[in-house]
Amino acid sequence: MPRCLRLDAMCVIGYWPGWSGSPGKGRAVGVGAVSLRGGVTPDTRRVRYEVSMRQVRRGRLAVAIANGRVFADDHCVYLAKDLRVGLIVSAS
Repeated sequence: MPRCLRLDAMCVIGYWPGWSGSPGKGRAVGVGAVSLRGGVTPDTRRVRYEVSMRQVRRGRLAVAIANGRVFADDHCVYLAKDLRVGLIVSAS
């Protein structure tokens, strides 16, 4: 689907719980709100992602919660609030 890669890229927040010691593989759990204000076109010279970690919960399931923005040539074109990524431990 168009625009999905930008949302997937912001889900890189799933690496943080793993890097900080929680076991498992990151899986997108959900997003609170997504706002589209423009797009990235072939004429776009620079794309920048900003992700702001808000919280990491650890328990039976480690969950990272963050807000993210995508900028195309220094204009905010995509805003996602309450991105949630959980670490899933595979049963072996």
